[in-house]
Amino acid sequence: MRDRSTTFRWHLRAVTRDARKTTVFARTHQFDAGAPLQFDIEDARISALEYALGGLVADIVGGLQALAKRRRVLVEQVEARIEAELDNALTHLGVVGEQGAPHLENVRVHVYAKSLEEEARVREIWEEMLRRSPLVSTLRRSVNLELRLNVTF
Repeated sequence: MRDRSTTFRWHLRAVTRDARKTTVFARTHQFDAGAPLQFDIEDARISALEYALGGLVADIVGGLQALAKRRRVLVEQVEARIEAELDNALTHLGVVGEQGAPHLENVRVHVYAKSLEEEARVREIWEEMLRRSPLVSTLRRSVNLELRLNVTF
């Protein structure tokens, strides 16, 4: 049985009066999210799904950079591109005849790290960061998560 003293809880609050905008409060910060899903690329707000995917790439990019710094491995820049596929999106829209539930099926993250260090050392840090990432660990249990690292010089 796991020791509960090592568990940390986050508490967020969300408020909306308009289906197109939800304000989320986290610690002493707040941000506005748009609709749960948005298919219109011109929409002014970032959707809740886009915030979730953005959180994943921020975790990966920031986590890699922070761990490299701790290990005294110089990584000049880290950039990531994420692509996600939503299965059964029509059920979210309430299309008559569609059944089931919308869910992320595939998420692909391509990370580019610029470093003059040995590639093997950067990859060691990458693997450790992935093992320590709460979002990666959680999503690996529920979605086909493809994570790739390209080290450039």
